[in-house]
This record gives sequence, structure tokens and C-alpha cells, in this order.
Amino acid sequence: MKYLRNEGRIITTAGIARRGRSYFLARRSSGGSQDGKWEFPGGKCEGRESIPRCLEREFLEEFDLTVIPGDEIGSVQFSHDGEDFVLLGVELTFQGEPATLHEHSEYGWFTPEEAFKLDLTESDRRLLSHIVDAT
Repeated sequence: MKYLRNEGRIITTAGIARRGRSYFLARRSSGGSQDGKWEFPGGKCEGRESIPRCLEREFLEEFDLTVIPGDEIGSVQFSHDGEDFVLLGVELTFQGEPATLHEHSEYGWFTPEEAFKLDLTESDRRLLSHIVDAT
């Protein structure tokens, strides 16, 4: 699979949905390098896929959920398994709750204080810090 890159870094997305002070986070199912970790759901942009289209596709694949992407609200750079990435946090909205969990074992809405107590992926922890500091 060919992924979208910026200055050599693979572009990956994080959907940032908020309800009041709470953020939507999901816990990865077992079977991968991030199994059991909490995250802002999203994923790698494929080919020449736009950032909004990437988030729309990822949320449909992972939750059977239609989302409306908004503005980019933060980014962090990180490395994982010898690859360099840029994680783009993008505001999004959706109605209701996920219909299905295809790649996650659970989800929830968490205040920043609650979220920082979770076993977040390191990149998502840094992104959350950036977002909270900016508000």
C-alpha cells in the first residue's frame, strides 16, 4: 500500500470529536503493535486520498459511522517501527454512537483529565496535550 507523505513522513489522521469537555477515544483490540492502547481513531491516508476523505473512510471501516471532518487543530511528529509519521488532529462531528467496533474493543467520551489517566498511545497523548494547551 502506498501512503500519502509530507516531507518523507507518512501522513496519519486522528479524528477529534468533542462533546462539551469530553473527547471520543477508542481502545485498540488485541493483535497489533498498539493493542490495548487508547487512541483518537483515524489512520493512514492511502495514495492521494485527502485528509477529510481518509477520516471518512477510516470511521466507516472501523465503526460503521459517518463523520463530518472539520479543521485541522494540531499535529505531532513521531517514529514507529523505523518509519517517520506526522499525526494530524482534525475536528470532526458525528451523530449517535458507533454501530460496530471492528478494530476496537471499547470506546468512550473522556475529559482531558480522564483521558490522561488512560493507556494512550504516546503520539495521541502528545496530540491531546497540544490540543488542550491550545484551548
